[in-house]
Amino acid sequence: MAAAGLVVAAAAAALGALLMAPGLTQPHGEGLPEGSGAEPRGGAVAAERRPPGRMDQALLLVRNELPAQGLRLAALSGSCHQCLYQFLAFVPPSNGSLRKPSVAAVTVDTQHPLMLLINGSVADRELCKIQYHFGEFGNYSLVVKTLSASTKTVSCDLVINEGPINSYLPIVFAFLVYMGILAILIVGRLFMKIDPVRNWIYKKLNPRGTDHLINSVECGASANIIAIWWSREGARSSKWGNKRKRKMERTKINTELGSPNATDSVSSNPTLHLWSTASRQRLRSLDTFRGLSLVIMVFVNYGGGKYWFFRHESWNGLTVADLVFPWFVFIMGTSISLSLSSMLRRGSSKQKLLGKILWRSFLLILLGIIVVNPNYCLGPLSWDNLRIPGVLQRLGFTYLVVAALELLFTRAGAESRTLEMPCPALQDILPYWPQWIFILMLEVIWLCLTFLLPVPGCPRGYLGPGGIGDFGNYPNCTGGAAGYIDRLLLGEKHIYQHPSSSVIYQTTMPYDPEGILGTINTILMAFLGLQAGKIILFYKDQHKQIMSRFVIWSIVMGIISAILTKCSKEEGFIPINKNLWSISYVTTMSCFAFILLLLIYYLVDVKRLWSGAPFFYPGMNSILVYIGHEVFENYFPFKWKMQDSQSHAEHLTQNLTATTLWVIISYLLYRRRIFWKI
Repeated sequence: MAAAGLVVAAAAAALGALLMAPGLTQPHGEGLPEGSGAEPRGGAVAAERRPPGRMDQALLLVRNELPAQGLRLAALSGSCHQCLYQFLAFVPPSNGSLRKPSVAAVTVDTQHPLMLLINGSVADRELCKIQYHFGEFGNYSLVVKTLSASTKTVSCDLVINEGPINSYLPIVFAFLVYMGILAILIVGRLFMKIDPVRNWIYKKLNPRGTDHLINSVECGASANIIAIWWSREGARSSKWGNKRKRKMERTKINTELGSPNATDSVSSNPTLHLWSTASRQRLRSLDTFRGLSLVIMVFVNYGGGKYWFFRHESWNGLTVADLVFPWFVFIMGTSISLSLSSMLRRGSSKQKLLGKILWRSFLLILLGIIVVNPNYCLGPLSWDNLRIPGVLQRLGFTYLVVAALELLFTRAGAESRTLEMPCPALQDILPYWPQWIFILMLEVIWLCLTFLLPVPGCPRGYLGPGGIGDFGNYPNCTGGAAGYIDRLLLGEKHIYQHPSSSVIYQTTMPYDPEGILGTINTILMAFLGLQAGKIILFYKDQHKQIMSRFVIWSIVMGIISAILTKCSKEEGFIPINKNLWSISYVTTMSCFAFILLLLIYYLVDVKRLWSGAPFFYPGMNSILVYIGHEVFENYFPFKWKMQDSQSHAEHLTQNLTATTLWVIISYLLYRRRIFWKI
C-alpha cells in the first residue's frame, strides 16, 4: 500500500500544482476593469489576467479607414489542405467627413496559423493577405488604410492590443510535478538499497515480527534477521499463491488483450518477487507497452486538457491521439501469438480454442455496442440511431480474424526450429507463408475497393475529407469509398455523426473512423504485432536477435511509409490518415511500435532497469480500465463542474486526475489479484 500512497500523493501534488499556478485558474470573464486599483484574484499581476473569450480563440478588431469602399475579411486555416477561404466579416467604409473609421470585431482560431484575405467591396479586388498565428485570448487590431492619396496604395497592419496568455504553462507545471515525483521515487529506491535504511523501514512496517526475530537470535547481522522475516512472509504468500494458482488453472481463457494468465498468479507477492525468475514467464514489457498505450488513450479520451495536439488530426497527419489505438492493436497481436502458443503446448485442442476465440470476439463486440450507445435519454431500445462500429467492436473482429488465422495455420515445430528453412534470414517468416498470403489478399481487397470502387458523385480513389476541402468540389465525398461503404451497408444514422474533419473541413456527412473498410488495415496492424510475438517465440532468450529483428522490421516499415507518403503530409500516394486507417498509417505506426517495443523490452526484460510501473498495472487489466473509463467518464471523481470551462489548466487538471485515478485503481486491483477477463 506504500506504493499506492505514493501514487495518491502524486495525483494530489499534480492537482495542487496546477490549481495554484499563478494566473492559470482565474475564473473566466472575471478580469477587473482598468483603473480599478484592485488586485486580481490570486494576486496575479495584471498582465496575467485573461480577457473574456473562449479557449483557442482570439479577438480581432478590423479597422477600416478607407472612405470609398468596404472590406470583406476571409480566413483560411493552415491545417486545412486545399480549402476555400471562409468569410468572417464585412466592414463598411469609414465616415470620411467625421474621420471616424469603421470597426468590426471577429474571433479567430489560435490552434493553427491563419491566412487572412482582405478584399475591397469595389470590384471585389484583393487588397492584402496576411499570415499570422494568433495567441489564445489575445486582442489584435487589423488596420486597413491608404498610405498615399495619389497612388491609392493600401496597407494592412496587424497590431497587438493585448498580448495572449501562454496556454502551455499548465503542461509545463504538470510535467515538472510528475518529474519531481519520479525523482523522489528513484531516490527512495536508492535509499532502500542501504541496509540500515531498509531494515528500519521493515521494522516500522512489522515491528512485532521483527522484534521477535531479534530476541530469538543471539548475535546475528540485521541482514540475516531480515532474510528470515522475508522468507516467512514469502512462505505465507506462496501458500496463498499456490491456492490462486490452482484457481487460475481452472479459468477459461487467458489474455490476448491484457488479463493475466495462470503463470502471473503464481507470483506470491508483486512487490517482493518482482524480479523473480518464476514470475517472469510472462514478459512485463508487453503489459507495460499495452498499459502505456492505454493510459495515453484514457487521457486523450477524457479531453487531453483540450489541447489540439491531444485530439485526433482533422484528416491527414498525426497527433498524439492518433498513436495509441494502433499500438494497442499491435500489442494485442503480439499477445495472441504468445498465448495461443502457450495453450497449444499445454495440449489444448484447436477446436476448443476456436470456440473460445469466437466467444471472446462476440463478447467484445457486444460490450462495444453497449458502451458506445448509452442511450440515457432515448431509451434502451432506440435502434434508430444505434451506432454499430466502435473501438471494442473493431478490436473484437480483428481479434477474431488474427487469432483464428494463427490457430488454423500454425505449423507444428515452426517455433522450435525443427523444420528445415531454405532461407535462414526469413526463418521467422517462411513457416507462416499461408498467413502472409491471406493478409496480402486482404490488402489487395483494400486497395481495389479504395481506388477502384465507383462512388456516386465522387472521383474514383478519392481519399479526401470532403466539405470545404479540395476547394469545395466534393463536399459530400467524406472518406471516399470507406465512407460510402459504411453509409451503404450500415446506414447514415448507425455510424459516427461528428467526425474530426467536421471542425476544420466543415464536413456535413457522417463518417466513422472505426468503419468497415478500415478494419482490413487494423487486421494488418494486429498481424504485424503477431509477427513481433513470433520473433519473441522463435528467438527465445536470445535478446540480441530479438532486438535486431525489431530494428529490421521497423526500418522496413519506415521505408514503405516513406515511399507511400513521399515523406510529406498531403502530397504522397497514400497519405497517413487515421480516419481511413490508410496502409501508410499502419506502416508508420508499426514502425514506431517496433521501436517502442524494442526500448521497453530492453529496459524491462533484458536489463531490468525498469519494472514497467506505473504502466504495467493498467496493462494487466486493460479491458476493465478501458470500459470503466468509458462508462464512468461523466461521474465524480473523474469529472466535476469546473469554475472556468474555458481554462486549459482546469481541463488538464481534471483529465490528469481522472487518468491517474485509473492507474491507482489498476494498481490496487493488481495487489489484490483481481483481473477482469473476457
